[in-house]
Amino acid sequence: MRLSAFGMLSLAILASLPVLQAKAQERERAPLRLVVPYAAGGTTDYVARLLQKPLGEFLKQTVIVENRPGAAGTIGTDNVAKAPADGNTLLFGNQGPNALAPTLRKTPYDALNDLRPLTTIAFMPLVLMTSAEKGPRSLELLLQQARKPGANVNYGSSGIGSLAHLTAVEFSRRGKLEMTHIPYQGGSQVATGLLQGDIQCSFATSLESASMVRSGRMRVLGVAAAHRVPSMPHIPAIAEVLPGFESVLWFAAFAPKGTRDEDAIRLRDALVKAVESADFRRYLAENHAEARASTPEQLTQLIQRDMQHWADVARTARVAM
Repeated sequence: MRLSAFGMLSLAILASLPVLQAKAQERERAPLRLVVPYAAGGTTDYVARLLQKPLGEFLKQTVIVENRPGAAGTIGTDNVAKAPADGNTLLFGNQGPNALAPTLRKTPYDALNDLRPLTTIAFMPLVLMTSAEKGPRSLELLLQQARKPGANVNYGSSGIGSLAHLTAVEFSRRGKLEMTHIPYQGGSQVATGLLQGDIQCSFATSLESASMVRSGRMRVLGVAAAHRVPSMPHIPAIAEVLPGFESVLWFAAFAPKGTRDEDAIRLRDALVKAVESADFRRYLAENHAEARASTPEQLTQLIQRDMQHWADVARTARVAM
């Protein structure tokens, strides 16, 4: 049967409807809120903003980084846990509010049940840093100093129960060291304490220490990874002298619990593509980190493992929150 010109036009219009509908949905979709539960300028915020551009490109959607700092990341995390599950909100989290805080104190959300895990984003080992002028010259010298009877070695962190604090607790326990914790209000105060000689060492992310290391004011004594990091081959892994010692900051994406499967799949697919994009991987490698995606199940297992490990560290050291 031969179709008239009108019939052929009608078929063409019908065939194009799915494409037109998809484009209309893209235009109507609200911007994606990528919530960072920390202030702008920190490590988590930096990595989130690296992800912002490729994620928007793969989603074909505007991505807005929204900083919601406070209470060690729990305020922003709770904001996402209670946000509308419309596929337009993501949490850019890490183990601070997603594994440590819920283990050590009561939080307004259930980390394992109020958020929908999508994928890991990146992994960044902590580094042990000291003042280039006043601190020990090497990891071995720090260990020797901190093992002396009556040693007066102080370490700092940006808060009790933070990853940096618990990492130092584990470092001290494994090394049989005599060290005293000096808590500060933030990373800048920790840096001041190091430079003034009030504390002899502190764990931090490589990004937090990078500018002062480049300026010659700080020295990195070791990296808290199982092996040396390719971008810092001259820095020893602390595991070389304390076997099994490791502390890695991870970043991951979560959606509100009730997010529909189709939205979760769409978001995760775009996130994985962004994580695996060449520019993002290169930027992370330049900052001594590894871009790495996971399945939602692997992310859940990571959270559960960190909850158990750091709860054991805190309990053994009688860390009070």
